[in-house]
Amino acid sequence: MTPSLLDLVQRYDRPGPRYTGYPMPPAWQEHFPQEGAVEALARANAKTGEALSLYTHIPFCKRRCSYCGCNVTVSPQYTPVEGYLRALEAEVELWARHLPNRREAIQLHWGGGTPTYLSVPDLRRTFRIITDRFPLRPDAEVAIEVDPTFLAPDQLPALRELGFNRVSFGVQDLDDHVQELITRGQTWDQTLATVKQARELGFAGINLDLVYGLPGQTRETFRRTLESTLELAPNRMAIYGFAYLPKMLPHQRSIPTATLPSPDLRLELLLMATEILESHGYVAVGMDHFARPDDDLAKAVKDGRIIRNFMGYAVQAGSDALGFGPSAISDVGDTYIQNDKILVRWERAVLEGRFAIHKGHARTRDDQMRRWIIHRLMGTFRLDWAEVQATWGVGRDHFADALAELAEEVPYGVLELREDAILITDLGKRFVRNLVFPFDAYLKRLAPSTAFSRTV
Repeated sequence: MTPSLLDLVQRYDRPGPRYTGYPMPPAWQEHFPQEGAVEALARANAKTGEALSLYTHIPFCKRRCSYCGCNVTVSPQYTPVEGYLRALEAEVELWARHLPNRREAIQLHWGGGTPTYLSVPDLRRTFRIITDRFPLRPDAEVAIEVDPTFLAPDQLPALRELGFNRVSFGVQDLDDHVQELITRGQTWDQTLATVKQARELGFAGINLDLVYGLPGQTRETFRRTLESTLELAPNRMAIYGFAYLPKMLPHQRSIPTATLPSPDLRLELLLMATEILESHGYVAVGMDHFARPDDDLAKAVKDGRIIRNFMGYAVQAGSDALGFGPSAISDVGDTYIQNDKILVRWERAVLEGRFAIHKGHARTRDDQMRRWIIHRLMGTFRLDWAEVQATWGVGRDHFADALAELAEEVPYGVLELREDAILITDLGKRFVRNLVFPFDAYLKRLAPSTAFSRTV
């Protein structure tokens, strides 16, 4: 059976989690207790000598892009920054007090929002707030997300001087009409100049992010965007699907629905992007990332060392992760803790000496095993039953129900079910979110009432 594009869209275009973690936040407990966070940190602190991952959410933007799904605070004025930085220092200090034996970090990532909303003095201040308490190991990956439309000439040099060695530039699409519809206004000249400056400064890794399914996109315009960005020779590229969730994100209602690509065209854009990137030698990493073959991420896929967490795909990460700032997620002591999403409520809690908890979840052993399986399939496109048995003490028979569901997908050419392994095919890589659904013990309960993004 050779499935048509329409067959694939009809079968796989449905809402579902992205599985940056497992279980995902809709399954977590509201009003997770402060005591739960303290107990989780005590377990994490006992792992003396193991490194941490650190994420900082800098929520500010000067304007809201109509397509954006991030947790942002829109402020044309700079005035909220001082209050944010005071609260950030209080929060980092609070976490540090509970981790006296765990301070070194192997991964630091700043996202937003727009991290470069901060002035150079405040970028330096933020870095010191964190690294004075959680020093970086010499081989740490230190990464930041950058919007080229809000970048002063002195910011990238300052970031490089601080020790940032990887930068991700949001491009989304280079077509002027698409940029107008998403109220972004980024030009090719801005993108070119930003990437050129980063290369001259010696950033070891330059990532470019594109989004398919945006309003106004056509096959021709997106092809031109892909070809232009490839001229910049990024080390890695991400091709994200636009999550249109107007009920959850009211600002997206400004997008004329008639301008949105059909599900068929969305899939066509994704498959085209995959074909073009792989024809240029890029290696598929998980469901939406690509890396040059000499990049550590591509090597980690080949070696089975790929890591997935709430910061995305990584080569190295701490055994526990701390999230600072509103909406940030921590993964400590086998427990997820998400901060309050509202800036003023987050500030109030941490300035009062409390964890600003929005929700949390203490993972069971079954959660841990299923997370490991899901991330294995999403990172390496393969699951070896011998490795499952050696790691978790169970074999393929334990997942008979999941395998029965996956057997229904075999005729679509997306995976192979062998006696010793599950193999995701090249076609199946684009639908890997769907293919891990059978291992999700929470999904059937959550799906009817949860606004997940669509998988195609």
